[in-house]
Amino acid sequence: MWFSEKDFTNFHFEPIYLNNLHGYVLPHAGTAHTGHILAHSLRFQPTKKFTYILIIYLPAGRKHDVHDNNNNIHYFHEYYVPYKTLQMYFPTKKYIGYNMRSKSNPDLSTFSLKNTLFVVSADFSHFLDLQTAIQLENCAAHALMHKNLNSKLDCIKVIDHVNSFSKLYELLPEIILQWVGRTRSSGLKGVGYLSFLLRTKPNLKLVKPDAFFVTAYDEQMKQRECLGNVKTWNKTLEKEMIQKVINNAKTTSRLTGGTGLHIPVKYYSVTYLYKDKIHSFIRGWHGIQKNALYLPDVFLENTFNNGKWFQSSNVEWPRNNHFNMSNTNKKLNSKAGYVSNNNYTLYSSEVIHKKIDAFIN
Repeated sequence: MWFSEKDFTNFHFEPIYLNNLHGYVLPHAGTAHTGHILAHSLRFQPTKKFTYILIIYLPAGRKHDVHDNNNNIHYFHEYYVPYKTLQMYFPTKKYIGYNMRSKSNPDLSTFSLKNTLFVVSADFSHFLDLQTAIQLENCAAHALMHKNLNSKLDCIKVIDHVNSFSKLYELLPEIILQWVGRTRSSGLKGVGYLSFLLRTKPNLKLVKPDAFFVTAYDEQMKQRECLGNVKTWNKTLEKEMIQKVINNAKTTSRLTGGTGLHIPVKYYSVTYLYKDKIHSFIRGWHGIQKNALYLPDVFLENTFNNGKWFQSSNVEWPRNNHFNMSNTNKKLNSKAGYVSNNNYTLYSSEVIHKKIDAFIN
């Protein structure tokens, strides 16, 4: 069964409303595997009013593989799973599918940010061992966020399917992907599921960030340097920090231990942090500070849903979705170099992703 409301029974999250949210990247595997990440991602709700939900998908096969007995219609599961899931959250909207294999799609010129919620249906690595999948998916996530869809990148091949993102960026060239979810199916060689929010540029004049970080990446999407200011933000400080991070990435590359200096540094991200009144940590949404600080992406790149940090001996994704903070507390103490109490500050975040030449020029 591809979709069942029962798969969402235990996943009821308080909604978080965002005024610049315009869509999602959601997995399309059966909800027995994806119920938690779908519910987690759809807790983020747009404040805007819209009429349409456009789902961009690329079927793996040429023939429909789902039959909905309630209305006697056949679907591709790549459309059906997000469609049925979104209907639980937005039951009165008009749903439109855009099949990347079809030559008879709707005219997309009529769909704008103002009246449409845009959704990309995508899964990630298929049938790889866990350690290989983690590394490739981390690379793929950052490649997508930086609009680096270069087919020469090995990690691009784990995106199912990258052509859907090409269409998204063709329609919405200024849209920003914010990575918020990650899980995996069971088994030694499962399927990876990542989710993203589609947002527009943050309004920094409306809400001033409490802190910010800049991260630089090379053309292979490896992180080379990351530095920030945990006390304040302004445009001048941001510009200075961007230049410092880029220079360090090119000359010392702290995050790669000084290796790979011959590889061009091509991209950077700025993560704006806002102190959050929510007291319960949300993996993928919150940065956390306790003496040291971890950005939201760090948890998606390095932890399971249950709060345990990845180890080289891990071979399978655990089923528990309750995030236990004990491992993270130990990591923060170790990073800071001393042990303190368990009090911490949570930050929600917004991001921008840029090419290096966009800053320099």
